[in-house]
Amino acid sequence: MSARREEIVEIARGLFARKGYTTTSMRDIALASDLLAGSLYSHFRSKTHLLELVILPFYDELIPGQRAALESGTTGAEAMEAMLRRVLAVCAEHDAVLTILHYDWAHLAGIDELADVIARSNETLDLWEQVLARGQADGSLRAEVSPATAVRIITSGIHGVLDRRRFGTREHLQADRSLDQLADEVVASLIGGLRTAPTTAPI
Repeated sequence: MSARREEIVEIARGLFARKGYTTTSMRDIALASDLLAGSLYSHFRSKTHLLELVILPFYDELIPGQRAALESGTTGAEAMEAMLRRVLAVCAEHDAVLTILHYDWAHLAGIDELADVIARSNETLDLWEQVLARGQADGSLRAEVSPATAVRIITSGIHGVLDRRRFGTREHLQADRSLDQLADEVVASLIGGLRTAPTTAPI
């Protein structure tokens, strides 16, 4: 991708995150890019195409990190902690994309041209369910919480601690703590309750 196209994609990313995908027009993007609206179509075939270019690099980084955590030779609980830390780091790096996906998802899920985005979103959820199922199978995670339920709690929790729109009037959590410190808090909050209690030998 040329430097100019990358610049326009970055501008579109910011607009989609601030205004919402549905309320951002190609004219808005063209104006912010110092282009005529018609000229924008010489770079991108549609607003949906632009959105794809905004979102897919996020999944290109997220999914390999999840797979690496899942394939690690640790217990399921340890693999899940590794996955949570990797996912939190990627989401913090791509917070604008996270905002777009969260607040525009109901609309995006119905766009046929975004089938690849939908498929990758589902893949991330499948990988979470796989690591949870692995932990339950090896006894390191509690079996009474279904993977489907736990995944919704974990993914919502990750978004919640990074969400600047919903909590815009509150302290940004990374203002006085590092990403590693935030990850420690998230791990303690979200994974602590899923871990099985360690067995102790009788005295």
